[in-house]
This record gives sequence, structure tokens and C-alpha cells, in this order.
Amino acid sequence: MSFAIEVPGEAAPLSLFELGKALELASTSTDHAQRQSAGQQLQAWESNQDFFPGLQSIFLDKSIRHEIRFLAIILLKNGIDKYWRHTARHAIKPAEKHLIRSRLLQGSIDEEERTLSLHNALVVAKIVRVDYPSEWPDALRNIIGATRASKNGNPGHLSGALLVLLRVVKELGTARLRTSQTALQSVTPEMVQLLGEIYTEKTTYWQDFFTKGSGDEDDADYAMQNSLTALKILRRLVTIGYEQPHNDSMVQGFWSLSQTQFDQFLTGISYESWIPVPFQDLVGKHLIQFTKLHIDMCEMHPASFPALPNSIPLTKAYWSLVKDFSDVFEKSGGIKETPKGTSGGNPKHEGPLSEKLALKGLLLLRCCIATAYRPSQTFKYKSPEVKKQEKEAVHIIKTQLLTNELLLDIVRVIISKLFIFRKSDLEAWEEDPETWESQERNEGQAFEWAVRPCAERLLVDLLTYYKELGQPLLTYCELATKVEMDIVTKEAAYCALGCAAPIVQEAFDFDRFLNATLVKDVQIKDSMAKLLRRRISILLSQWIPIRISQPGRLVVYDIFRHLLQANNPHNDEVVRITAARQFKWIADDFEFVGEAFVPYAADFFNLLISLLQEVENDETKLAILETVRVIVNRMDSHIAPFGDAIMTVLPKLWESAAAEEYMMKQSILTIMTALVASMRADSQRYQGAIIPLLAEAMNPESALHLHLIEESVDLWKTVMMQSASPLIPKLTQLVALALPLLEYDSEVASQCLEIVKNYILLAPREILSDGFRRPTLAALAKTLDSNSRGQNKYGAQALELVIRVAEEIGGTQGVSIVVQDMLDSGLLRELLERLHSAWESSQTTGPKRKPSKINSMKESDYFAILARVALADPAIFATMLGSFGSLETVWAWLSPQWFSNFDSMADIDRQKLSCLALTRLWELPSPMQELVLARLQDYLSMWTTVAMELRDSGDNPLVLDTLVWEESPGNDWDTPLDVHERQFARKDPIHRVYAYDFVRTRLEDLVRRAGGEQAFEAGWAVNVDKEILLGFQQLSLPPQQRDQ
Repeated sequence: MSFAIEVPGEAAPLSLFELGKALELASTSTDHAQRQSAGQQLQAWESNQDFFPGLQSIFLDKSIRHEIRFLAIILLKNGIDKYWRHTARHAIKPAEKHLIRSRLLQGSIDEEERTLSLHNALVVAKIVRVDYPSEWPDALRNIIGATRASKNGNPGHLSGALLVLLRVVKELGTARLRTSQTALQSVTPEMVQLLGEIYTEKTTYWQDFFTKGSGDEDDADYAMQNSLTALKILRRLVTIGYEQPHNDSMVQGFWSLSQTQFDQFLTGISYESWIPVPFQDLVGKHLIQFTKLHIDMCEMHPASFPALPNSIPLTKAYWSLVKDFSDVFEKSGGIKETPKGTSGGNPKHEGPLSEKLALKGLLLLRCCIATAYRPSQTFKYKSPEVKKQEKEAVHIIKTQLLTNELLLDIVRVIISKLFIFRKSDLEAWEEDPETWESQERNEGQAFEWAVRPCAERLLVDLLTYYKELGQPLLTYCELATKVEMDIVTKEAAYCALGCAAPIVQEAFDFDRFLNATLVKDVQIKDSMAKLLRRRISILLSQWIPIRISQPGRLVVYDIFRHLLQANNPHNDEVVRITAARQFKWIADDFEFVGEAFVPYAADFFNLLISLLQEVENDETKLAILETVRVIVNRMDSHIAPFGDAIMTVLPKLWESAAAEEYMMKQSILTIMTALVASMRADSQRYQGAIIPLLAEAMNPESALHLHLIEESVDLWKTVMMQSASPLIPKLTQLVALALPLLEYDSEVASQCLEIVKNYILLAPREILSDGFRRPTLAALAKTLDSNSRGQNKYGAQALELVIRVAEEIGGTQGVSIVVQDMLDSGLLRELLERLHSAWESSQTTGPKRKPSKINSMKESDYFAILARVALADPAIFATMLGSFGSLETVWAWLSPQWFSNFDSMADIDRQKLSCLALTRLWELPSPMQELVLARLQDYLSMWTTVAMELRDSGDNPLVLDTLVWEESPGNDWDTPLDVHERQFARKDPIHRVYAYDFVRTRLEDLVRRAGGEQAFEAGWAVNVDKEILLGFQQLSLPPQQRDQ
């Protein structure tokens, strides 16, 4: 079938024919504009009814071209992810789902093209994961039935059915919902029995064909493929489909069969193989599946593994396989990792099958050691019987497998044979130095697919739990490191010595070895010298954190400086990259002394930056920059002489990095952060170079914004901490980029809020200017609505700072302008409305109680803002209250709520703030004078409580106010911001005014204005409880006379 090719018009109606045309254009047209237009049309149709059933119909039509069908199934697969769940926007309708499900199996079983069959199987698996068992309870029954029906029929149909079953089992095997796990386990026995029959039948068929010549070659090929797929499913089912696999007879039988056939198939790939060469690859894949079965069982069911038939002899047989391979390891071609394909997925590993099997043997041994010494931790309930089985499994592995004889044999083979640097390793080194170095590094994942790194991990495991193995290993290393030993042997010994460092540190004099041996070895001039130089870098990074003297460190610095020299012919790219990467651990060691490193720093920075400009791999560049960052950070203030040189290079590196190399720019920002923090106030001279980078990274329209925002904000915050007032104009202008971020509930928003607070402190005049004042208040107002308690609290504190700096700079007029802006923006109205809702809530009880819009902590934040206004100028506060109604009406509900909130103020600073603010209202004439006197009992209670809280109840009871600060000298670690913040805080009435004296002065003044003491007592004090009045009166007595 063919569709006419024409560009679809705008909003073309969806029909099967139009859908086919769009798919043909999108998949086969050579015109880019047509392909793009068709893609946009397909995307527009995604929300239309019948779009996804239409895609399935086109896919199932075998008369349509392969490219069109392939695009149809890809779009259907992607659509399942986006629209299948009922909670999705434009979710697929139930009727459409039913239609799609009814035709799913047909798309794989009747499909000859394996690629199309595979993608349809992926669609089935995705749908089963969502719908099984709730929406599609018979899904697995249908798949099992289709598999059973094709068991003895068309092998192509069986292949399609098995492919679907494989993908479904893989998908359900990763499910975390207990219902999905239980549903899979409920049908596992039936599937294991069916697949066991298929596997046995197909394996027998192709074995008979190769040994007896019976049957057809094409059928034998199909049988091999189907037996392999069945084996893939079986090895997953027996590990994820049973809680205790060793108790199931079918699992026991399959486990025994895997061992028997493992031996049989091994002979099928030997030199005297009974299997033709073209088919040996498939047999090898069967063997790999057996190894995965054995390893998965040990990892996922450590209690079942030793209890299954012949598991201990099986593991020993694996070691024999490894031991046999070790004899030819030096000549083996090695396993190479190929990158992921365009369709994604895991990278592939290509190499000799014997080496892959040996690797699996090492991995199985690591699993057994983990079972014995690192049992998995889980919150899942374990019955006493299960705990007993686990203990028995550990005992079996320790006593029957990990015997002293086997352990010594493993150590001997690893260090004498598997650590040998091979010709194939050297070829891979020289073919792609950067990639090879990255894969081989200690932190890499090469141990999962390469023998030598895996052997290193296994040796570390053994030495960790069997420390007695350290002595024979040390004896071998001392023998192998003699001068006359060849470089390859010495390199292997150094590898072992590095692995054993934590174990043999007491018995091995590393300082003597460093000066007597390593210094000479690093200067060897030989065609293979680069092997030893690379290993020495790694060895030093393994030993330095464990044991070395300070004089020895200087020798190590000399060695690394020597290894980083590009003009030395024996320091090739791998040697220098390894040295650069490993020096990070030298510099990051706890005993690294920045002052001692000063004589070496200039050379190191020059060599590292030079190497950085040579390499191409992004990961390598990041590793080098990370080493630079660690050096800068650990040198602390001693970095100052080199700051200019570093800051000359970093902006150039930033400019040279491509737009998409955001990780490189992240590293540059982190180095700048470390440099600014280390140089402290001296770093202010670099702000001119830093600010353009910050402006670019923080620009929301920049492509780098999302990638660099965390590092940018961290640098920005550090720059502000090391800045002194007044700020340079360019730095002040940056505040506009922080304000939009304050409303989010994230760590970045919290840091931006801290930055804005610092701007208020360091650049108060600029923040209060017409250009920044209102945007700052509006942004801070949004923090009060945040779901983050931290944002609420610190946002309120920032608003307090704005009021304080307005008072300090502009006096009454400054406060008046800020308050008017708060009124105009609606901030104060919103604040008072929420406080009113809290008051209304407190006035009602029972099931019909009105809920409060805010909690008590937010109330305290709001009252702190109001308190700052009242403390700055009570008249402005009263005028502000009057703008929301009559002063009497607002005060009638606001004052009781404010006084009651004192019980929720955990911070004594806030209690004193509100106390001072409310007390300042006593300065006002009528009508406020009568309003505050009406609350005299609340005032007296508040004054007494706060005054007693502020008095020192410890060593010095004569101290009347613990929040009043005396002059205190700073310390060497104070940043310029710390100094300014402390000076500004000392001006705060909270830390400057004695609360009791403050209260007494205003109380005496109001008593005088009320007509004197007699009139005051007769008119107002008479209404106060005697206990409260007595408590306040006792505040004026010496401590020893109170309560007498």
C-alpha cells in the first residue's frame, strides 16, 4: 500500500488515510520541510480519539512499507508512556485501550520482522505493567496460552510469543508495587513448567542435529534462538518469581540442568567442538545466560544459593575455569566496551568468550564473599526460619567454599597472573588513551565487564575480611619489586600493594619504600616505563591517606610534578591524566598542609591547565578541574599568590567551552567559589571577572541557566560573604536576577533569599532606591506564601531588615515610604487578613470552628514584621492600622491575638521585639492611649514574662538583659559580611536597649499623662489581677528579695 505524498494542511482532520500519509511523509520523505510538517501534524493528533488505535492498525498492515510501520509502532510505544495511565492529560479512552489490547499479541506472533516484533513486545510489556492485574487480569494467561499454542507449531510464531513473554517478565520484574510482584509470582510455576518444556525440547532438537545430523538446519537455527529466549525468561523467573527458590522442585531441577548443560556447552566451543563455527556464538550466549542465572541467584537469594544442589562445587568449578583462563590471560584479546547505539540501551562488551566466562567466575566469587560478610539489609519481615536459613548459608560459604587453601590460591593467581598488563591492554591504551584511562580508573565500572579491574576488587574484598592474607601478599610484593624485576611484573606487584595498603600498613615501611624504590622507578627510561609511572600515581593515591610522613609528602609532590611534565617522552597522555586525576586524593587528604605545598603550586597549576587544554574527553576535563578545585580549597589562604594567575585562565576556559559544555562551566564556577572562599576579602579584586560569568549563568533566557543555577548561586553567595559595603555597581545590579527565584520551594530559592538579605545589609541605599525597592518587597512577600518553613522565616527576617535599613537611612520618612509600598502592594493587607482569620479561628470551637489560614509560626513571622514598623515609629503603625478600618476595631482583635502569640514565640529575640514594639505604642496620645490602657493586664503579664526570660538565671543573676551585647572582638575567620552583619545587629534595639528600663520609662510617662499614680491605680490598675501586678512590681526588687 502507498499513500500520496503531500504536505498536510493546518489542523487536518484525523482519518486512517491521512494518518498513513503523515507517517509516510515523516518516515520516508527526503524533504526536510515535509518531514517536519508531518511530525508536527502527528504530534497535534496525539490528543485525538482513534489516533493510537490507528497507529496500531497501520502497524498490523503488512502491505505497508517497513519504514512506515516502524514509525507507527514507535509512536504507539511512546504514546503508551504519555497517555495510557488514566491520570494523564488527554488519556487514552477505555474503549480504545480495549481495542489496542485485543490486537497486541498479533503484532508479535504474526510478525516476521524481528525488529518490529521486538518493539511491539515492548508495547505489550508497558501496557501489562500498568494494567496487570487490575485492568487486564487475563494478560499473562493470554500470553501463556499463545506461547503454548505455538509451542509445536510455526517456530516464527513461537519466537514472537517468547519475545513478548520475555519483555513482560523483564518489565514486571522491575515493578515495585507488591500487587504486581504477587501477580507475577502466582503464575510463575506455570510459566516455568511451560518454558522448561520448550527449552528442553528445543535444546534437544539442535543438539541432535549437530551430533546425529537429524532434522533441518533452518529449524535447528530457530530452535537455538527459541531455546536461548526461553532460557533468558527462565533465569529471570527463578530469581524474581519465588521467595525461596531452593524449596521448589522445578527450580532445583532447572538449577541442576544448568550445571549439566554448562559442561556440555563448554565442550561445544572448545577446539574439538561438535558445533559448527557459525553456531558457536549462540551456544556462547547460552553459557552467558547460565552464568547470569548463577550470579543473580547468589545476589538476590543469598540464603537459597548454597542450599541449591551442588552450588559450592559449582562455584569451585568457576574458580577452576578462572584458573585455567589465567594461564592464557596474557595472550587473551581482552573485552572491549562499545558505546550505546542510537536507540539507547546498555553498552555492549565484545571479546573472547573464555574471558567473559572467567569474569563471571570472579563476579560469582565476589557475590559469595558479600553473602558471607555483607548481608543485605532490608525492612522486610523475616521469619525465624528464614533467619536460620541465612545463618546456615553464611556458615556453608565460610566453611565449605572460602577455605584457606582456596583463598591462598585465589590471591596467588590474581597477583601473579591476572594483574599482568597484557599486549591487548597496551593496544587499547594507545588506540584511545583518554577513553581507556577513564574506564580503568578506580571509581569506574570496568570491574563489571573487565577481568583485571574485577580481580582488583576481588583481592580487596579478600584482604578486607581475611587480613592474614596480607603477609604472603607482602612477601610476594617485596620480592617482585626488586630492581632487577621486569616492568610488567613490578607493575602487577604495585597493583597488589595498592590493594593491600589498609591491611599491611603496619608491617610495611612505605616511607623507606618511597625514597629507596619509587623515586628510582619513576625515573626509569624504557619503552614500557609509562606502565609503571601510571601505576605509581595510583599506588601513591592509595597509600597517602593511610600512612606517610610529612617529609614523604614533599617527595610525593616532586614525583607528581615529574609525572605531569609533558616534555618527558615517557609521560604520555594516560600517565599525565592519571597523575592529574589521582593527585586529587593527595590534596584532599586530611593531613595536607597548604603552606608546605606553596613551592609546588605554581608548577602544578601550569601543568594541570596545560593538560586541560590538550584533552578532549569531557569527563577527563572535569576530573582535571576537580583536582584544581581541591587544591585551591585545601590551600586556603595560601592560594593568594596564585589567585591572579588562576583568575586569568578561568574566564578564558569559560569562553573556549562550547555552549553545550555546561559541565565544564559548572567546574569553572566551583573553582571560582573555592578561590573566593580561600582568599576571603582579597578576592574582591576578582569581582569584575566573576560578575559577567554570573550574569550569563543566571540569565533566565540563557540556555545555561538551568544547568548552572546551583553552582552560580553558590558562587554568588560566596562572593557576597566576602564583599564589603559599598558594593560595586555591577554586583548590585545582579540582585534583579535573584528576585524571581525567591517564590520557589527549593534549596536554590533559599540561597537566593540569603543573597537578597545580604544585599539589604551591604547595599541598603541601592535596595531602597526606586528601581529596586518595590520589586524587592514584592519578591519577599511571595516567600511568606511558600510551603517551606525556612522560606517563610527568612523572608520575614529580610522584610524586617528592609524596615530597619529604611529607618537607619531615612528615619521616619524612610519607614513611611516602605510601609506605603507595603500597603500599595497588598502585602500588609494580606498579612492582616491572615492574622484576622487566626483570631476568628480562636473565637470559635467545635466541629464548625473556622480554620485559620496560617499556623502559629507564621503568626510569629507576621507579628515580627508589624513589630518592626511599630518599633521604628508607632505613629506610622497606628496610621497603617487605621487604613484598614477604625483603629479601635482593628486593635480589638489584633491586640489579643498578638498577646496570645507570645506563647508560640520560641525565639526570645522575637519576644523582646514584640515587647518593645507594643510598649512603644504607650507613647501615642488618644485614642491609642486608652486602647493600650484597656489591655493593661496583658501588658503587665507580657512585661513580667519577657523581663524574667531576659534575666540571666545562671552565674550572674544581676544581668538584667541577656540580649544586650557588650563589645566583642571578632575572630580570624570572620568574613567582611560577618563583620558588617555583627555591627548592624549591634545597632538593633533588641541588642542595645534594656527591656525593663525601656518599659519602666514609658510606663511612668503614661502614668503621668493619665493623671498621676492615684488616678492610674483607681482608673486602670484596679482592674488587674493582684498576682500579675505583684509579679511586675517584684521586677524592681533585688533577686534575693523576690517572692518573699
